[in-house]
Amino acid sequence: MPYITAFVSIVLSSLAQVLLKLLMRDHILSFGLLTQPLFYAGFLAYGLSAILWLQVLAKLPLVVAYPLVSLNFVFVAMAGAWVLHERISWHMILGLGLIIGGIVVITSA
Repeated sequence: MPYITAFVSIVLSSLAQVLLKLLMRDHILSFGLLTQPLFYAGFLAYGLSAILWLQVLAKLPLVVAYPLVSLNFVFVAMAGAWVLHERISWHMILGLGLIIGGIVVITSA
């Protein structure tokens, strides 16, 4: 169960990044951001992610839990490509594969 909670937390954190990136494509950093729904959606996703992450930390050793956070790199890169139409090179794909491999090694120990 803690791995499922970690996965949901990481997905929410990645979602927050994408929402805030979408927000900042059309706005500049100013108090005007406080009127934008994406601002609140992004920080709500972060907040929910943090609450779930506390549950993960209560159940898993930190040396196992924290490397899972690197899945954010993978999820954000995928979302960047699919949602934001950003380019991903084969170097990035290789690096993301290494991250996934590292997580598999760490969590299987």
